[in-house]
Amino acid sequence: MASTRIVVMSDSHGDREIVKNIKERYLGKVDAIFHNGDSELPSSDPIWEGIHVVAGNCDYDSGYPNSLVVHLPNATIAQTHGHLYHINFMWDRLDLFAQEAQADICLYGHLHRAAAWKEGNIVFINPGSVLQPRGEINEKLYALVEITTDSIKVDYYTRDHKLFPAISKDFSR
Repeated sequence: MASTRIVVMSDSHGDREIVKNIKERYLGKVDAIFHNGDSELPSSDPIWEGIHVVAGNCDYDSGYPNSLVVHLPNATIAQTHGHLYHINFMWDRLDLFAQEAQADICLYGHLHRAAAWKEGNIVFINPGSVLQPRGEINEKLYALVEITTDSIKVDYYTRDHKLFPAISKDFSR
């Protein structure tokens, strides 16, 4: 089976242009595009056509779902912002959400920190923030994920679409 490729962004906080830029670069070239919340844009904005998007704690438009489960050819993706799972304090609830969804990958945002890690059979991915990074990696990032039957590869890219290899990860399945 061929690989499945997805793009994941989060926490754009009103920066519609970066969402548009990433969408235009990848739409039709990847299998799915995800935004993990805190866009601060209306849920009715045409920018969301072709993008899986969830509500963040700064999204006050009730048109966004709190979470999604998306079935792709060789992976099930559970997506949420993370604030409703209290990820600032614990991972148990997020892990349970991903397990209940029978997810291969769990996408989240909220922390503005790029991270990829594996718990059991689930790979958890935070793409960081495309506007306001926090923590030790002070780079505005999004993620490009390649999924095969054998592996899940997570690469991070800067806003100008340059690979940021220091935190790339490759997980076996």
